[in-house]
Amino acid sequence: MISTDSHSRAYHTVVFTDLDGTLLNHDDYSYKAAMPAIDELRANGTPLILVSSKTRAEMAQLCAELVITDPYVCENGSLIVMPEAWVKSFGIATDSFTFSDGAWQFVQGAKRPQILTLLAELKRHYDFTGFADMSVANVVDCTGLSEAAAAQAMQRLATEPLLWHDKESALIEFAQQLSKHNLRVVKGGRFYHVMAHCDKSDAVRYLLNTYESHYGAKVKSIALGDSPNDLVMLKEVDQAVVMPHKDGTYMHDDELLNEIRAPQEGARGWRAGVEAALQALRNGEEA
Repeated sequence: MISTDSHSRAYHTVVFTDLDGTLLNHDDYSYKAAMPAIDELRANGTPLILVSSKTRAEMAQLCAELVITDPYVCENGSLIVMPEAWVKSFGIATDSFTFSDGAWQFVQGAKRPQILTLLAELKRHYDFTGFADMSVANVVDCTGLSEAAAAQAMQRLATEPLLWHDKESALIEFAQQLSKHNLRVVKGGRFYHVMAHCDKSDAVRYLLNTYESHYGAKVKSIALGDSPNDLVMLKEVDQAVVMPHKDGTYMHDDELLNEIRAPQEGARGWRAGVEAALQALRNGEEA
């Protein structure tokens, strides 16, 4: 149970979380077992920021289901979406944003059409399959998503997920070719993602700075993730929670200090990880 005593309210906290294999179960994408912790965060006024490789279409629906009115970060940090009411409440200038479907959004780096143009050239030399090469049925087969969810996953604005079929050495060469065009490839849970030189940490820093400016005080931060593309986000916060992979193993990085290891993957482990991270922050304040 997440404590709601007066000491836990002595400072503001923000929670950032990856989705697949973290908040969402790996196989059935359920978040049901995490709901007690989500409800407590909401009751305490603690922002919950979803940070994922998923698209805005996918994440907008999930935020609606979870009744989350905070910003969310899509496509591995390439797109930040901020609800209109939140932007007004925080008094944020929107000069560099675009408005769509009741929210402001900001694309960092290259947009998807630029990425696809380059990938079409590279496809002559390397063996891979991108979302642009797939039908909805193909994406369903690769992900286990429903047809509707797969169609949402294909509505990308700033990244291109792909399945790599070539040799590991070819992947290194491929990455070198991308870098010549200010792009890079990042390994996610199921796919590699081609994107600009921005990542989840850029979005986390921006949002933390925004919350601190709004509150006028330092914000304590927690992040949960399970994949290599989550590491930069985990290193930006006060308390990192590393989620196990489906086989029970954990990713490791020597620069990730004092991390908490959640006891299991998915929603049930997420709940335990959030509760442990909040307790660790309280213990740190009391020390």
